[in-house]
Amino acid sequence: MNRNHSSRRDFLKQITSLGVMGTVGYLRSPMSMASAGTTISDLTSRVGGKVIPRSDENYEIWRQSMVWHISKPGRFPEVIVQAGTEQDVIEAVNYARNNSLKVSLRSSGHNGAGAALRDGGMLIDLSLLQEINVDPVTTTVKLQPGLKAIQLMEEVEQHDLAFPASHCPSVAMGGYLLGGGMGWNHEHWGGIACHSIRSMEIITADGKKVTANPTTNKDLYWAARGAGPGFFGVVTQYELELYQAPQTIMGSMYIHPLDNLRVVTDALEKLVQLKDERVEILLLFMHNHQAPADMPAEQAKICFVGINAFTDSEQEARNMLSPFAESELASKSVFKVENNPTTFQKLYNPENVDTGVGRYAVDNDWVSDISGALHTLADHFKSSPSTRSHLLASLVMNSALQKDASFSKIAEHYIANYLVWNDEEKDEENHAWLGKANELLKPFSKGHYVNEVAGDRYPERFQESFSKPSWERLNELRKKYDPDSVFHNYLGHS
Repeated sequence: MNRNHSSRRDFLKQITSLGVMGTVGYLRSPMSMASAGTTISDLTSRVGGKVIPRSDENYEIWRQSMVWHISKPGRFPEVIVQAGTEQDVIEAVNYARNNSLKVSLRSSGHNGAGAALRDGGMLIDLSLLQEINVDPVTTTVKLQPGLKAIQLMEEVEQHDLAFPASHCPSVAMGGYLLGGGMGWNHEHWGGIACHSIRSMEIITADGKKVTANPTTNKDLYWAARGAGPGFFGVVTQYELELYQAPQTIMGSMYIHPLDNLRVVTDALEKLVQLKDERVEILLLFMHNHQAPADMPAEQAKICFVGINAFTDSEQEARNMLSPFAESELASKSVFKVENNPTTFQKLYNPENVDTGVGRYAVDNDWVSDISGALHTLADHFKSSPSTRSHLLASLVMNSALQKDASFSKIAEHYIANYLVWNDEEKDEENHAWLGKANELLKPFSKGHYVNEVAGDRYPERFQESFSKPSWERLNELRKKYDPDSVFHNYLGHS
């Protein structure tokens, strides 16, 4: 077989899998658990889980396991507590408060900046708290923060229900919901995922367990719905509203050279005005890894558009996708796959996709002028230091905000740059590229999504993720519920 034909076939197989997924597998992370070390005797008498102090010979293995990618932050908690039960969390918080150890939290370690790793204090790992209880009568689910997105979707699907869970299967629900959450079919299923939180069980700085919902502890309910990695408590259980699962999921995908971006944006500007809210559009800038070896990297960049329809019948899905098939997005593409039936299981498990294990950085902006922002970034993307990096845009968000949620910055579209590279000596080059991308997006930015800001380098972007009244109220509530600063604030803010 002709070698070039074989390579092209392999590439198309890979990119088709990516298209069906609807987002990049680059964000997937391992779920393995580090081996245990010795414990601190006076803490283990209270905690049934693992306790790993800095003096433990396996401390560094545990510390590194707290962040999924390999560019581990150079920050070192004094002790890591892996909670096995909710009571372990209470005991750990009490011990930390009584011993002047500031607390940080981890659900799956998926935060790009490694927000869970802080210098000094105690890191409480919630990843083993994975209980789930679905109530199909009330169409709700109660779950613990360590439960992964794919685990939630598999469980609720058995009851013909669904939730706007993360596109990435290994993201834990705890951190995802605290920061807002952008997931499957989000425009139709209530918008930002934290809007679907009915109630929470929260361990406060004084070690007490309280319920927070629209009528009880309303301030905590408001804060926890969007505060992200700066929240001043530990949510040990969420009660979520569920939605009717689609009977059919069907996807189409289109690939264009990045130099044909104008064709893509002109078509999408019209199509987003026509689409059903059950149609989700994701656009990526990425490198064609099957491009000829002698092709300059800047010429091997492509624009990929993936569209998924979540519907009740195949015919309805085809009708929803037909405007895309009849547009120049399809007629001028260099490759396309249309009306491809799929399932959530397939969306979460694409074949031949880069797992994203490498060095990593991410930052983002909410934008209204998606075409202007994409064209501004296109030439810069061609100079990306790594061929593993990509830009992801989610078009047409459900941008409604709720008064009883601290989540308070959003626009019609979302753009994030995901940098993935291999060599440590390339760190500064990649971070400089990301910094330039942030500067280019400033004229378009309406704020940021708090879960994916590079807060270790740009701590001001945490504040820019909230409206001014919400930021001020969060700070006031921190003083009220955590007057002794038991919990770490945002990176760069404590």
